[in-house]
Amino acid sequence: MTDESVPAPSLSGRRYKADEIILYGIDLNDANGIAHLDVGLVSKAELQIKLHAGRVTGYTVLAYGYAFEGHCYRLDSTRIFIITGPDAEEAKGCGFDKNLGYQMWRITASEQILEITTAFGDARSLILDSQLPGKRSPSSYAITLRMAHRNGRLNNE
Repeated sequence: MTDESVPAPSLSGRRYKADEIILYGIDLNDANGIAHLDVGLVSKAELQIKLHAGRVTGYTVLAYGYAFEGHCYRLDSTRIFIITGPDAEEAKGCGFDKNLGYQMWRITASEQILEITTAFGDARSLILDSQLPGKRSPSSYAITLRMAHRNGRLNNE
């Protein structure tokens, strides 16, 4: 087996965790704990993320892949996660070389993380086109269904 398909081993003396996920990526935080994201507008614009969680260590992670149950997986595109709790480790396994700046985080499947989704486009595609039938969230369909049930009335009178 090559390093491309072998995830990082468990740490020596560490207990086995059946639901452990090893997330591979890079830490976007600078020395002050602030992540800088270029939002791609015409003028130089930047989104800064800083975690205010007291003593809790937080990372803004640009994730490329993960390992689960002895297998390596690549994400279809890079994704941004905010992870609190586990410290970053030097990446090993799954083809992610620590010499290229990759790090890894050992989290459990029940770990609470936040994904930041970014989309760039014009207002028509991001607001109007996204609300066309077939592209809306399921909750908006439920509201439409309830209104249609009463023939569009807000009350039953």
